[in-house]
Amino acid sequence: MKYSNLLDRSLAVPFAIVASASVVACTSTGPQSPEQGAAAAEVSYTNDIRPIVSNYCATCHHGDDPDGDFVLDTYEDVRGMVESGELLARINDERDPMPPAGMMSQRQRDLFRAWQDGGYLNVGDPAFAPEHEPFEPPLITPVDVTKHGFDLLERLQGHWVGKMNLMGQDMPWFAWDYRAIAPSHVHAIFEGGTLGNLFTSFFVADLRGTRTIMARNGGLLNGIYRTSYFVLDRVQKNGKSTEYRLVDAYGGEGIMWMNLAFTGESLVFTSHTSRLGLAGPPKRHMRFEGRRMHPELARSAAKAVGFPALDAAYDFADGLPLPDWGAGVPVTSYSYIWEDKDLSVLSLAKLCGDPIRIDQMPYLATLRVEFERGARLRDMPMEIYLSRSPLTAADGKFLMRHGYPSTATFDGVLMFSRLTACETEMTFTYLHPGTYYVTAVCDKNGDGYPSAGDLSHKSVKIEVLPRSAGEVRLPAVDVQN
Repeated sequence: MKYSNLLDRSLAVPFAIVASASVVACTSTGPQSPEQGAAAAEVSYTNDIRPIVSNYCATCHHGDDPDGDFVLDTYEDVRGMVESGELLARINDERDPMPPAGMMSQRQRDLFRAWQDGGYLNVGDPAFAPEHEPFEPPLITPVDVTKHGFDLLERLQGHWVGKMNLMGQDMPWFAWDYRAIAPSHVHAIFEGGTLGNLFTSFFVADLRGTRTIMARNGGLLNGIYRTSYFVLDRVQKNGKSTEYRLVDAYGGEGIMWMNLAFTGESLVFTSHTSRLGLAGPPKRHMRFEGRRMHPELARSAAKAVGFPALDAAYDFADGLPLPDWGAGVPVTSYSYIWEDKDLSVLSLAKLCGDPIRIDQMPYLATLRVEFERGARLRDMPMEIYLSRSPLTAADGKFLMRHGYPSTATFDGVLMFSRLTACETEMTFTYLHPGTYYVTAVCDKNGDGYPSAGDLSHKSVKIEVLPRSAGEVRLPAVDVQN
């Protein structure tokens, strides 16, 4: 599917990071105020409802054999279930909710009622096609890293562990694993599991005659592939802190930008995004605060690939190719987008014209993980962890302290993914080579973390080789904690 019908939905969260979060049950709202009525008229299937359905429902309620004969594949499917009252009843049922892992947030549930009250708007319909003003890209002056700024790549090296605030939601634990994958290329990824992934690479490039640092940010979210490109345009000292700003390499800071501030062994990483200029100026999307841990991982990777070097990893002498977002939609960003849930990530990358595809990324590997659920765990959420050391003892139980894995153990987690009900496999993409312990956890108590009451198994040790496509099958998840 091409971009013109995707923009309002897929670009709503250009830095989309998908993470599990606890939700609370609330009672339904009362009569609407005039302001609420106006907001309801703006809620659409494409912008608001379809992302929720894709996140929470599509895994089990699609195709020829959906759970409970409850199909939610199309606009017509979802509208029919809302009109009948069945979908609203299920998502608001505190005793037997959908999704089975727990009720979605009150705001998300309210959106379905607002969509109904607003007349089931579908902005993908031609009748609702927005009109856009022409866009004139600003002049961006990249930092010449032959003079200063090259140390950003070296400062990034490390396993950063800390806390994340994403779109106002606080996550008390989050991590990025930045390692070199080429002499002038550093990479990290967050694997979200069911919903998708997020990657960020920083690399040296020749951009229109300037040797600078660029960033490649994006991922695969609900079948939508998106990659955006940024360029370093500012380096400045603020007391003991050094800050690096990268802006959209085509549309500049008015479209989106990121800032990385390093103070000793600490990092504050913020991003500001808009709907690529189609809905106002950028607003803060995320703020990550963390400390560097396990530097030996980055040192080992740097030695293996010959990092650091000032050589250009990519040559964009004439700039990047301009994306095609469809008729009548002005391009405001070097962002490449395509949707098709039936295609591989590589196929999507080729269709959208991504200048640096996954098969062109050096050194990285993939790992396919399979596990058994059993009938009693079929509807339970599962979490997959890749860690430096085992999360469980020889008997398969968590190495716990005060009911949770010890801080030292959990801070060794390098990848963390959440799978919805029914799923029995996932693939880690863009994976750093190295030694990992793989652990599947059935989150029976729904708190989003390994803890007392959850089911686990003995962690499995694996070795991931550069450019490999590995597979691992885990034991049954049946050890009670």
